[in-house]
Amino acid sequence: MASNASIFFAGIGTTFIIIGAGFGGGLMFANSAVHNVPAQTRASSHPIDPVRVILPTTAEAAEAPQPRVAAVSQPVPAPEIKVAEKQVENVDTRRAEVERLERKKHSEERKARKIAAARAKRQMDAKQQLEQQHSPQPGIMAFDGVAPRQVSLFGN
Repeated sequence: MASNASIFFAGIGTTFIIIGAGFGGGLMFANSAVHNVPAQTRASSHPIDPVRVILPTTAEAAEAPQPRVAAVSQPVPAPEIKVAEKQVENVDTRRAEVERLERKKHSEERKARKIAAARAKRQMDAKQQLEQQHSPQPGIMAFDGVAPRQVSLFGN
């Protein structure tokens, strides 16, 4: 039969080993959680350069398709083409002018709405300040030096 002292020291040694292993494992998990890099950062190795896309405006006229030239073709008279181009340009300039005026009208309406909203907010703020000045301040609720008793599982 083993002596009581050796059993005692074996129990103490086992306890220290178990506590040390638990503490070491906790440190290992905490260290990996603190220095862990998010998956979104790890997935992309280099940042992608931003790209600017420029689309043509609707006011620009589309180019007319070029007719296929046959082996024997007759030249198209020049005055007819110029008249058609002038008509297209007139329509496009009128459309562009109408769109510009509509954008200007919408921007003026937005600006007027923004100014009206700011004015209404200032009036509301002023009204609230007047109400606060005329209303009595609420009292402060505090304990009279007797704190509520705390309930504990282990007694007083």
